[in-house]
Amino acid sequence: MSMNLADLLDRSGNHTAARVVEIDVTGGRRELTHSALTDLARTRARQLTAAGVRPGHLIGIRAANSLDWLAWDLAALAAGARLKAFADTTDIPDPHDFIAGHGLALLIADLPTTAPAVVRPDGVPGADVVPPTAVVVETDDVHSLVYSSGTTGRLKGLEISAKGTEYVINRFIDAFGVTGTDRHLIFLPLANYQQRLSVYLCLWLGADLVLAPYQRVFQAVRAESPTFLIGPPVFYDTALQLHVKGAGKDSLPDFLGGRIRFMITGMAPIRRATLDGFWERDVPLLEAYGLTETGMVAWNTPDDHRVGTVGRLIDPDAVTFLDDGEVLINRPAPLGRGYFDTDGDPTAAEVFQADGTILTGDYARLDPDGFLTLIGRKKDVIALGSGRKVHPAEIEAAFTGIDGVSEIIVVPTPQSNRLGAIVTPADPADTALRGHIEKRVEEINATLDAHERVMSLVFSDTALRSDPAFMTANMKLSRGRAAEHFAAAVEEESASGGTAAGEPGADVRTER
Repeated sequence: MSMNLADLLDRSGNHTAARVVEIDVTGGRRELTHSALTDLARTRARQLTAAGVRPGHLIGIRAANSLDWLAWDLAALAAGARLKAFADTTDIPDPHDFIAGHGLALLIADLPTTAPAVVRPDGVPGADVVPPTAVVVETDDVHSLVYSSGTTGRLKGLEISAKGTEYVINRFIDAFGVTGTDRHLIFLPLANYQQRLSVYLCLWLGADLVLAPYQRVFQAVRAESPTFLIGPPVFYDTALQLHVKGAGKDSLPDFLGGRIRFMITGMAPIRRATLDGFWERDVPLLEAYGLTETGMVAWNTPDDHRVGTVGRLIDPDAVTFLDDGEVLINRPAPLGRGYFDTDGDPTAAEVFQADGTILTGDYARLDPDGFLTLIGRKKDVIALGSGRKVHPAEIEAAFTGIDGVSEIIVVPTPQSNRLGAIVTPADPADTALRGHIEKRVEEINATLDAHERVMSLVFSDTALRSDPAFMTANMKLSRGRAAEHFAAAVEEESASGGTAAGEPGADVRTER
């Protein structure tokens, strides 16, 4: 039977052995069976009805990951309401204005307020508290409303399709062979819709599910022994580094809990050295590619993969390419139905075309064997003063093989007429290593076209991809913040007449 949201609670209610585990930042552990979570969700659905919630009403939630978060999500589904998910860092200075502005019937949040329509994650709403400003979403296929940086890089609202949700989950089950014997761990925010796809998958199959905060993710992986995990590159970079530092104590599979069947990354580019490090240590780390707007587009699987690509197209007939290489998707059941609250983004209207085509904003190429390789993001393209355009990820790939380079991020120089790079050495204190890196950059530059050469280096003691100040909420690198940091380091060096110091920028070198 194919997964469908209408039958999800009936299915999960029958799973009396499968568990959902919540781990908090202190290490506290709480767990419920799928059937107990379903009972809690049905109770809360009745409470929603008593509060005045009707089918189509919007239930807002701004809360950290928890069993209660899941219960409210399922309760909204049971009551015919739509969950509108906000990042748990969303600022709500006035709950009344926030509720009215978003047309919410209720807001699930831990706020210091007496507003009747605000309910604590573990609380119970009062009777008939839905405000007159609550709106009703009448479109049957809208399952949820979420916020995403999307294809254009600016925060905007996105309508999520029920049919698109079911389509992605069913394809994933078939491709990866997930069953009720699996155990999945989530550490990214549930406000990120990818995580909820994983939740519905586990509840449908009767697979164990673990919610852990990112602050305790490595302890949770070892203690909870997941069989598969989905995470951003920074997680895998850090996992490999931690394992190497403890070399000889455990194999990488044992370090990861001893039961891993496969791991997936795909939220941002990952270093080839990290991919190879996992495969060499007998852990399949599989790249995949998808967007919240479209759902999954391509993936490597345990049985069919090519390291360095994002895998084969899931629906080859649904994918076309513009002349510049931008990927276009047109499938019957995309995950996103369209945008709302675009925050003045002038490019948002271009993404969803009238004929159903979705412009991804990603450049890619397809090899003769059907594997897709991503080149870069449209919003990340660097336009030089000469008029030439470059994809920073492609330039980075030319330099990542340099011995002693832990990370390299290509950015435009402040004058925008050439390229610079922020480099994190493997040993930041080794000045000789920095000299070696500078020499190797010069050598590689000689093999590149003039507009592709990295002419200025900023050395950083810490990797920007592991620094929260340079990461988005979904743990992706903010290239804009990286470029700002580079410019500030260069300006400081120029003003001081010497080496710029600071954290994370350590010093600046310019190639002549």
